[in-house]
Amino acid sequence: MANETLDNQTPSPTPESVGSRSRFNPLMGIGALVAAGLVAFFLLGGGGASDTAPSGTDGASESATGFQAHPFTTADGQTATLSLYDGEPVVLNFFAAWCPPCRAELPDFQAVHEQYADDVTFVGVSHDFDEASWKALIDETGVTFDTVFQPGQEIWTEAGGLGMPTTIFLSPDGEVLEMHSGILTAEQLSEKIDEHLA
Repeated sequence: MANETLDNQTPSPTPESVGSRSRFNPLMGIGALVAAGLVAFFLLGGGGASDTAPSGTDGASESATGFQAHPFTTADGQTATLSLYDGEPVVLNFFAAWCPPCRAELPDFQAVHEQYADDVTFVGVSHDFDEASWKALIDETGVTFDTVFQPGQEIWTEAGGLGMPTTIFLSPDGEVLEMHSGILTAEQLSEKIDEHLA
């Protein structure tokens, strides 16, 4: 099973959650959210826990194969898949302009990308609702590594993403080494790259 951690995250919005009205007391709604969050927290190992892929697992895991099957739009308007990065260790980061933690971590990802540019490929997958928001966020944060646009969130869904941002560390043969849900600082990101991809 892929390594999965959970930290400060923003859930992806759904059509059902936009513009809906509740007949419940707001305190009941908050209580339900807190309870659901605690259940998820403990089920996923308590926020900072790692769920590392066991050694000896097959590199061509079903989830990694699934990732490679879902198309996205590149910055130059082409349609491609993750097979574009076959044979390279990849830091795959899912972000969106509507996600404050995503905005906060992108400059750190850029700094770490510059440090590891010769050894590790960084790919950002935008879940923005439109291409203009994606490109504006990239300009705002100064990101120069590859970013792609996939508003349908197919790769993230296939991976079992729980919140935003999410970062997946992929071996050169496509094996999911770790999936981290939540913000990563530059120091934390560097440690994970050294652990899994260096």
